[in-house]
Amino acid sequence: MTDVSSVSRDQLQSRRQVLRRQRRRHIGQSLWRFLALSGLTAIVFWGFTRPIWLLQSPRQIQVTGNHWLSTTTVQELIPLDYPQSLFQVEPEVIANQLRQRAPLVSAEVTRQFLPPRLKVKVQERVPVAVVLSPGDSDRPGETQFLPTGLIDAQGAWMPKSSFGLSEASAQLPTLRLRGLQPQYQRYWPQVYETIRTSPVEIREIDWHDPSNLVLHTDLGVVYLGAYTPDLEQQLATLDRMRNLPEQLGGSQVAHIDLSNPASPSVAIVGADSDPAAPEDATAPSP
Repeated sequence: MTDVSSVSRDQLQSRRQVLRRQRRRHIGQSLWRFLALSGLTAIVFWGFTRPIWLLQSPRQIQVTGNHWLSTTTVQELIPLDYPQSLFQVEPEVIANQLRQRAPLVSAEVTRQFLPPRLKVKVQERVPVAVVLSPGDSDRPGETQFLPTGLIDAQGAWMPKSSFGLSEASAQLPTLRLRGLQPQYQRYWPQVYETIRTSPVEIREIDWHDPSNLVLHTDLGVVYLGAYTPDLEQQLATLDRMRNLPEQLGGSQVAHIDLSNPASPSVAIVGADSDPAAPEDATAPSP
């Protein structure tokens, strides 16, 4: 019995020593993990605050894909407080803000760390016509028209100020669209797609009267009637009337009526007639 008790005490003492060593080892490992994590955190924080990772000015924003909007304009539209850490920049948030603030179809923002910069790739809305309002239509009960501005091929209206263009800017589209009511704006993509391929140059479209779409062309003023899918046929008929001035022998054309493209007519101002009351004449055959 004495030997058994002695062995048991030795074993217990040995186990206590093993447990103490394991406990010290665990404490040491935990301490080293804490120190390593603290050091890594300090290094990361130090790195985040170094100038090498900071955007110091808008000049570090690289803009591509812009033609109408200047690079400076796009840079100024990006809401950043400088200096700004690249790690704090949220590219998708900035892209959404750009699409809301500028006439853009799309915007893509990415971060570049070496050298530190923000890369912005944009796709602009391209204005194809200058929108003109026929007059003051803001009073209640009167017809509403799109205000003066710009419009793209998809029918999106934009203020001229969005591109920083003046009335005399050479960048303004040559085509003018006068008197477009918002409810007819959805038809603009089809209208523009048809007229942009017209062999006869069209300088202005007057849509203030929905029952009569009026074109100002090289051949004169053209009445089309209400807009219909026959527009392409109407323009084809107009193209066949290219020799109209010669066929009329120098008579002044008041307007051409293509509301029925199968039977066009021409209103002329005769030499002995009052210009305010033009005569109707059948259009010459092509």
